[in-house]
Amino acid sequence: MLRLIERVFSDCEDCPSVLLANMHITSDVELNLKRMEEVVQQAHTHGANILIFPELCVTGYVWEDQGRGEVEELLAAGENSRIAPTLKRIRDGLRDDGKGLEYVFFNNVRRKDDGLYNSTFILHHSLDYNREEFIYDKIFLPPLEQLYFKQGTDRRLTIETKWGSLGFLTCYDLCFVEMARKYALKDKVDAIVTMAHWRSEAVREYDRMNIMTDHYYGYLWNLMNSSKAAYNQVWSLAANAVGPHQVTGDYFWGGSGVWAPSGMKLIQASNITAELILVRNLDLRGQRRKEQDDFDYQIDFARFFKPIEEEGSCPQQLPLKS
Repeated sequence: MLRLIERVFSDCEDCPSVLLANMHITSDVELNLKRMEEVVQQAHTHGANILIFPELCVTGYVWEDQGRGEVEELLAAGENSRIAPTLKRIRDGLRDDGKGLEYVFFNNVRRKDDGLYNSTFILHHSLDYNREEFIYDKIFLPPLEQLYFKQGTDRRLTIETKWGSLGFLTCYDLCFVEMARKYALKDKVDAIVTMAHWRSEAVREYDRMNIMTDHYYGYLWNLMNSSKAAYNQVWSLAANAVGPHQVTGDYFWGGSGVWAPSGMKLIQASNITAELILVRNLDLRGQRRKEQDDFDYQIDFARFFKPIEEEGSCPQQLPLKS
């Protein structure tokens, strides 16, 4: 069982308790499924209403296998049709009375007619997780993933729960602000859920300023989640994998966490070890309204964005002194 860190956001028992799985994901499907079921059991035990797993939590992240077929074999073994008994057990155990686990969000490979997709699924007792309208296919694929996955369309996934409206991103999507903006301003979501296998290590150095980091990608994860929440005035609920890749050794940042609509970090998991983060009574709708009551960006955005979009830009060449 993973260590669980618990915080209480409010006294409102009608608000959801959200569990984020900051997990180490292997390249062993059976082991990953076993760990996922253990986390689901912990979610039941501790009264979580929503459970969020990282990206590719069934198969682990892909790697460049030089055409040996190892990755394709792994993805085939983890595809939903191959793990249906596990998914059925998880789904059959879900509730819909506000007194236990109702939603499990997970990301996995899925096969469609023209190839494989990196997809987000919703487990809920009244939903068919294979129905197209309840699936989000990752849109922004980094070069490595383009070797194995097809790009999703620009169709977003939004669900309305009794606690608020949720939109979904996957990992690299975080870097493209337009997606989050549309969720917030067009779909009016209260929270954006992000599932990721976000790396840690990259060097950025400014030697004359005596500034350097060897965890630049980790810095970006923290920055993107905070800024996404702040400039859209929505919650950011993000689950990331943690620890070394079983095959390549590449290190994943972890740092699963909750960012309020102010952009402030409320809690964040370890960057080193696997653990669970549980936040009780998270007021998704109410806190977003409070943030907007103080200062609502959307009012001015609605007034100005459309005219700006229609007018476009008008570059001017400034005269240069001879």
